[in-house]
Amino acid sequence: MEKVMEVNNLKKYFALKGSLLSRKKILKAVDDVSFELYKGETLGLVGESGSGKSTTGRTILRLLEPTYGQILYRGKDISKINGEELRSIRKNMQMIFQDPYASLNPRMTIGESIIEPMLSHNLLGKKDAEERAFELLELVGLDSDYYYRYPHQFSGGQRQRIGIARALAMNPEIIVADEPVSALDVSVQAQIINLFKDLQEKFGFTYVFIAHDLSVVKYLSNRIAVMYLGEIVEFSTKEVLFNEPLHPYTIALMSAIPVPDPRAKDKRIVLDGDIPSPVNPPQGCRFSNRCFRKMDICDEVHPELVEINGHKVRCHLYSA
Repeated sequence: MEKVMEVNNLKKYFALKGSLLSRKKILKAVDDVSFELYKGETLGLVGESGSGKSTTGRTILRLLEPTYGQILYRGKDISKINGEELRSIRKNMQMIFQDPYASLNPRMTIGESIIEPMLSHNLLGKKDAEERAFELLELVGLDSDYYYRYPHQFSGGQRQRIGIARALAMNPEIIVADEPVSALDVSVQAQIINLFKDLQEKFGFTYVFIAHDLSVVKYLSNRIAVMYLGEIVEFSTKEVLFNEPLHPYTIALMSAIPVPDPRAKDKRIVLDGDIPSPVNPPQGCRFSNRCFRKMDICDEVHPELVEINGHKVRCHLYSA
C-alpha cells in the first residue's frame, strides 16, 4: 500500500499556569503516539473524552504545534516547516470539525465560505471558484441555490454537509474528521456516515476518523487505534480488533456497544472512576486505577506497546 503519512513519537504538551505558591504544570495531551496512514484508507481514533484523539488530529495537521516527534507527509517532515512551505502543504490536508456551526462564519454566505480557501490559495479565479462551489454543494447532497444562504438557515446535518463541501474545495489527500456526527440525530448520522463512505469510494480520500462511538468507527474504518490518556493502548485492523480485543479498556468499550436483540444478556463492563488527569498521570499503567484485570506490576511499571502478530497492545498481560 502507498504510504501518505507517518507519525513518529508525537507529543503535544501544554504548559499550565501555576498559582503564586505552585510551579507551572505540564499537561500531556498526546504522549508518544506513532502510526502510519495509507492512501485511500480510514484510520479510526477512538477513546473517551480526554484521551487525546482530537489533539492528535489537530497536531498532525499543524493546527497545533507539536512538542516533539516527526510528522512525515509523503516522506517530508512537516513538523518544523513554516510560512509558505507549510501553507503549500496544508491544502492537501483538511479538517472537518465536530460543530459545523462554529466552523462557519455567520456573516458569510455558504458560497463565500466554500470559495474562500480556493481564492486564498489562488487555486481558481472567482468565477471558476463559484462554479466549483455549486458542484460541491450538489456533491454533498445540497441544492446549489443554498450558495446564497447563511449558516443559521440550516439544520445541523445540512451544516455538516456544508463543512464537508468546504473541506473538499481544496481537493485534499488527507481529511481529519473530528467527531463529525456526534452532535447529530441518529438518522442524520447514518446519512453523513454514508456520505463519507461514498466520497472515499469516488475520490480515494484518506481519512482519520475521530469518534467515541465504536460502532460508527467499525463501519467506516480499515484500522483502529484505541487511545487512553494521550497514548495508543491498542492498534489493529478492524476485523482483528473486533474479533479479539486484547486491552481491558478496549474490551470495556466494546461491551458498551448496543446489541439489537432484546433477549441478549447485558454483558456491559462498567468502569469505575474517571479518566485520570493528564497533568499527573499514574506512574505505572495509565489505566490501572480503573482496570478490572489489574495486577501488582500495573501500579509500578509503565507498559510498552508490544506487537503480537501485527496486533499492537500496551498491557502487562501481554508483555511477558
